[in-house]
Amino acid sequence: GRDIDEAERVFEAKRHRVFKLKIGSRSVADDVAHVVSIKRALEGRAEVRVDVNQAWSEAEAIWATRRFAEAGVALLEQPIAAANRAGLKRLTDLALVPVMADEALHGPADAFALASMRAADVFAVKIAQSGGLAGAAHVAAIATAANIDLYGGTMLEGAVGTIASAQLFSTFSELKWGTELFGPLLLTEEILAEPLRYENFSLELPQGPGLGIALDWSKIDRLRRDTHKGTSITAG
Repeated sequence: GRDIDEAERVFEAKRHRVFKLKIGSRSVADDVAHVVSIKRALEGRAEVRVDVNQAWSEAEAIWATRRFAEAGVALLEQPIAAANRAGLKRLTDLALVPVMADEALHGPADAFALASMRAADVFAVKIAQSGGLAGAAHVAAIATAANIDLYGGTMLEGAVGTIASAQLFSTFSELKWGTELFGPLLLTEEILAEPLRYENFSLELPQGPGLGIALDWSKIDRLRRDTHKGTSITAG
């Protein structure tokens, strides 16, 4: 009930219309029932996706995916261990719910291996997980060449990393599954002269030069945690 109330609240504020539910800590049956109840409450208004964070066995994932398909869940993210590429391929081949690789992707080499096997329908592209902006661009290029869809992921970067991600993602020919660049919304302190704008279910790309943002150094100075000057450690 609480999750449904929160979903209703952020939907009405035009903050999110796609909800990704992180599951895997409870029994598979309980998690599936929870997801299905939220999906039914949001029917026709918002999309529901699930992220299992590698918590399930392959057999559990097959059982759950059939029920997700019946309920209309849109996407299944990394349901099984990242190292189990063959299992990820089998789940993808079932074609019940589109499967997204996340923890299985740590840069272009992983992207090439997964694309060669067709072990996922979607790649989550994250700049930190891919080895930086160039690595993320290479992951996306491999996916595009293999006709694998893209999703712009986050590792909860702050404003600078978020807008750098957004700038890169804006160069992709298509982001079929959108992005999740909500890291700055979780922070309690603002470090930009002009905050990033989230409205109408989107993050607005700034129009200025470079990343299009300016740091507020007075705010950053207030947040500094410098080490004590004048201290030293003697090796003995």
